[in-house]
Amino acid sequence: MTNLLLSDYVPAPFWFLNHKLEQAELNRQLRLMKSQGINACFLHPRAGLRTPYGTEEWFTLMRNTALEAKRLGMKAWLYDEDPFPSGMAGGRIFFDHPEYAARGLVFQEISPDKEGNVVADLGEHRLIEAVAVQLDAKGNVLRKRDIFDCVGVLRDEFFECDWLNPYYHHLVGKTTYFQHRASTAYPHLQLETKLPKGWKAFVVTAQTYQHHLYRFIPDNMNPDCAREFLRLTHKKYEEKLGDLFGDVIPGIFTDETAVGGSMPWTPKFEEEFLKLRKFAITGKFHLLFRGNTEEARNLRLAYWKTVQELFEDAFFKPIYNWCRKNRLVLTGHEIGEEFPLCGTNGLNNYALQKWFGVPGFDHITPNIPNWSDFTSLNLGGILVSSAAEQKGNPRVMSECLACNAYNFGHDGMKRDMHWLYSLGINFLVPHGFHYSYDGFRKDDAGKSFFFQSPDWEEFHKFAEYAARLGYRLGKARAATDICVFFPDSEFRRLYPGENDLALEKVEQLYVVVQSFLQQQIPFEFADDQALRDAVVTKEGFRVGKKFYRHLVIPFALTQKDALARFRPFLRTMREIGKIHPFRVLDATTGKPAKTVICQYRNSAEGKLLYFFHNDAKPASFRITMDGMPNWYLYDAEKDAQFVLTEKSVISLPPHGAAMVEFRSAPVKGCRPYKDAVPPVPDYSFLSEPQWDYVPSLPNLVAAISKWDFKGGDEQHAGKRYAYLRDIFGSDGPYPKRLLEKCSFDRAPVRPKFFPTKVTATASFQFPASATGKAQLLLEHDTLQGNCTVTINGKAVPPFVRKRVYDPWNLVADISKLVKKGKNTIRITWNAADEFDGLTSLIYILR
Repeated sequence: MTNLLLSDYVPAPFWFLNHKLEQAELNRQLRLMKSQGINACFLHPRAGLRTPYGTEEWFTLMRNTALEAKRLGMKAWLYDEDPFPSGMAGGRIFFDHPEYAARGLVFQEISPDKEGNVVADLGEHRLIEAVAVQLDAKGNVLRKRDIFDCVGVLRDEFFECDWLNPYYHHLVGKTTYFQHRASTAYPHLQLETKLPKGWKAFVVTAQTYQHHLYRFIPDNMNPDCAREFLRLTHKKYEEKLGDLFGDVIPGIFTDETAVGGSMPWTPKFEEEFLKLRKFAITGKFHLLFRGNTEEARNLRLAYWKTVQELFEDAFFKPIYNWCRKNRLVLTGHEIGEEFPLCGTNGLNNYALQKWFGVPGFDHITPNIPNWSDFTSLNLGGILVSSAAEQKGNPRVMSECLACNAYNFGHDGMKRDMHWLYSLGINFLVPHGFHYSYDGFRKDDAGKSFFFQSPDWEEFHKFAEYAARLGYRLGKARAATDICVFFPDSEFRRLYPGENDLALEKVEQLYVVVQSFLQQQIPFEFADDQALRDAVVTKEGFRVGKKFYRHLVIPFALTQKDALARFRPFLRTMREIGKIHPFRVLDATTGKPAKTVICQYRNSAEGKLLYFFHNDAKPASFRITMDGMPNWYLYDAEKDAQFVLTEKSVISLPPHGAAMVEFRSAPVKGCRPYKDAVPPVPDYSFLSEPQWDYVPSLPNLVAAISKWDFKGGDEQHAGKRYAYLRDIFGSDGPYPKRLLEKCSFDRAPVRPKFFPTKVTATASFQFPASATGKAQLLLEHDTLQGNCTVTINGKAVPPFVRKRVYDPWNLVADISKLVKKGKNTIRITWNAADEFDGLTSLIYILR
């Protein structure tokens, strides 16, 4: 890992394997990547995959694809899930072991009625604790008694129907016995008791955590669950591709791995808690949710420490050991990097980086932080890069560029990259390269930057630019000696019982982070465990491989003297503001620029200053630096250095960046830098995002995006392509309490509507000057359901598969159907189902 090359910093995309995989097509796409300078990719099963995941066919395809990558001189990283978050083996975990579904703690505070009666539905969960409590004015428990045995099971809602079922075998199909029949269903826990005046009931249950992709999420605090995941995924890859490990396959990606619910629980939690903490949590779960006493705060801290340790021991430790045994690098990211409360499934993301060979986080939004609205977005990247510096990891990864519109081009990519690099990131995993755009696949979390993109042929320029900057940043080490305490234990003491106070402290942390950045002060984080392990000397303290002289505590701590041994190094923000080896000045005012975020690093040749102009307007800057005689601007576009002086002005476009190198010895052959007005970048994706994909085809006549739908007595004009359920509504059954509706499912619920006849009608213009054939172009999945397509009232001939912009395009010759001028296309479903409809634009070619 220490002898990385420039090629190791070339962006390595997620390759979305999202259709029926064909080896010839996989090889073709690898060659396309190589043609644009891409040296590595991640083999990422994704929504729409039609090659069954985990089969012999799947592993054969992955092996042959890795071998083709090796032939091309590329690397093929593995990805441990289908599609994400990690731990489900595509969902098979729960088919085989439903007991591995994660649970989370749910707290209910129940007040009695005027007569002191408590009657409460506690849901379909496991009962952990039920106590009657008397509280003081601050909400702390004065007295309590157990009411666990006051909870039982009820089915209290009747369902009634006309019942036509004959019970005995020989009667079936021969007779009908009509009756009105009713019964109850859906058992739930019911609390019924009577309490004295001034008392309440506190109830804690463990609720099965649901997830819209797999229905459940795994209990990753359970070592048996994690072992099964390893067996179904990692060890299968080892069996089928192990001889390629450490060579063409450098490592594996784990994605958004979580513990379980927002307040995680596992069946052996109380037993493990007692072993680890040396006292019992039994009978005290309610203190997690209520109270501001030291007992409550210490219990919360102990609970969250136990969650973290069980998670790491069950999941990360065996995967880390498996990677080491197989000469693989573990990379990936967790979830909730920007929100440091334990509500992000109990994870301390900074602490988890110790398991990663390439630490990382994700940025899947078109938003980057400004100085007023999105201040939190700076936190996650700095947390991860801090851990990397302290471990000595040269590469720091970000999954990035996701959830963007189709007109998000290379200027937008540079904008995001410039910001990420200012946080300490230097290696990009673009999200993503789509194997296919067929149907709804193109709407999977943003555009594809692959061959479907109009600027694909220029991707190598972006890749080279990103690699050159990332390589220089990766070779250098952060020069800051300022450490900010990441107060994870403080948040854990407060959350969730004192959530409001915890949120106040989160905001205070954001303010400190922003203040450092606005003052151009690079810094790094360390949590309390890292500081407990730190080596303290008279001059400062060492965290891992990193030495610091200054420590800043972002807010007043509830634990007195928690950092007592660091008192000689404690600094206020005002004191820190005076520590400045460099300044980036506004060239117009001569004052320190308020729009830049800086990386200040030690290189083998001297110092390196990278700064990002975080503003929507262009600006010009000058640099001041003490003690370094030779200054150079590194132009990553040209891969060249230019001589700077103290009077040099550097002009940057909105969200541009510059890299300045300070050398003790001069570099020969460099020309003086001549400032120029930078070109205006195209950020139209922010103001006018394009959400309809129109391929760049020279013979494209029309891209039909709006349709008039008619079904029954309803008409809906000007609708984008969609399933019919999203237009007319859904009557799909969702069993009460048993199945969560998918978060992507926004269809309104309506009474029975399907099946019914539905038509979709649109018009297009065919130019009078057009010559040659006319063609109707769509994708394999565009037309869902049994339907007919007509143009001007005549049936469209059969479609044939033909690559145009996607391997799964379909084309029909409509030369005899179209006319010059206006044409009408109609799609008819005579007995439509709610999942019939359109999944893409339809195109007319000439």
